[in-house]
This record gives sequence, structure tokens and C-alpha cells, in this order.
Amino acid sequence: MNERDVLKQSIKVFIIGLIIFSLIGVILKSIAYPLGFALGYVINVIIFNIIIKTSDLILNIGHSISMIVIMSIIKLLLYALGFLLAIFFKDILSIIGVFFGYMVIKITINIMGYLTKEVKENE
Repeated sequence: MNERDVLKQSIKVFIIGLIIFSLIGVILKSIAYPLGFALGYVINVIIFNIIIKTSDLILNIGHSISMIVIMSIIKLLLYALGFLLAIFFKDILSIIGVFFGYMVIKITINIMGYLTKEVKENE
């Protein structure tokens, strides 16, 4: 399982989540839920790419620790930005949608790990 596989599979999880949040939005008559979920997913993909870059920097001993700290701060600021946007634009973005959008890649990794483990046990 590598990062490309995770990103490809996360699109499937995102589409399923978007359908669920769209149904919630239709029931509650608010577009904020699917838009919040989409914003959370986009920020989550950006943060996942930052994690990949950070891992590469850690493996290259020649880079300083200050760059790794800066990338960690950027990740935290991106998380905060998504939540702040949801707080300030309540009519357009749902904070619940943003939160679950942040979880898409984590859920994808867990699903892929479970499926890989299940396949190995059946062999």
C-alpha cells in the first residue's frame, strides 16, 4: 500500500461520503453539508501530501528539523483554516461535514489495511 493507492481509493470513499452528505443536505434542506465535506476532503488531501513530503525530508538526513517543524505548523494551520471557514460561513459550510471530510484518508487507510489483512488470511 503506497500513497498513490491511498489517494486513488480515497476518491471512492469521498464519493460515497459525498452521496451520504448530499442526502443529509437534501433532508435538512442545506447545501452546507456536502460543501463542508468536500472542503474537508480537499484540505485532507493537501495535508496528506504535506505528510508525504515531511516523510521524505525525515528520510533525507541532510535537511534540517526546522523545515519539518514548519510543515507540521502548516498542517495545523490548514486544519484550523477549514474549521474557521465552516464557523464563519455557517450557511455555506457545515463544520460536521468538514470534520468528516478530514477523516476520508484515515478511513481509506483503515479500509485498505483491513482488506489487505483479510486477503492475506485467506491465502
